[in-house]
Amino acid sequence: MKKFITLCVAMLAAVSISAQQREIGVVAGGLNGLSYKRWFSSNVAIQTDLAVGLTLAPYGAYFNGTKVLSGTNSQYDVTLNPNLVYHMDMPASFKLYLGGGVNIGMVNDIKNTNPNAIFGKAGANALAGFSYGFGNSPWVLAFDFRPGYGFAFRDEKNPHVHFFDWKLAMALRYTL
Repeated sequence: MKKFITLCVAMLAAVSISAQQREIGVVAGGLNGLSYKRWFSSNVAIQTDLAVGLTLAPYGAYFNGTKVLSGTNSQYDVTLNPNLVYHMDMPASFKLYLGGGVNIGMVNDIKNTNPNAIFGKAGANALAGFSYGFGNSPWVLAFDFRPGYGFAFRDEKNPHVHFFDWKLAMALRYTL
């Protein structure tokens, strides 16, 4: 876990060295953690969040291609979620944005206290939302919805789990 978090922080630090406009802050809601955005042009940016989330996820568990479980489960995850985002200007400092990305990390059932039940997680997601810049202030407030599909895995002897993974999030970032 420490190696994973160290790697994620190092990746965020490496991306932030660029001279382009950047935003850094926090995200809360379905994701709770750090948020970073790097602009490549006035309309295109990469938004990356490193966060802990809670989800009520419908899932199906499969073992050797055969469905062995299905239902809905409360789970928590630690996720690195980079997204390529396209922004459209709206009136009065609003921006509407659309994009997509991937998420990688770890996931576990909230009721399960067994550390061997922690699974790796990977998936893809869409992203839609809007942001508001406060005039000449460097602060930006953003709200977004991230529907996605993912899977959790541990090893070849255990079932892998497919699930619909969605997040609602609010971010407050400072423009550097």
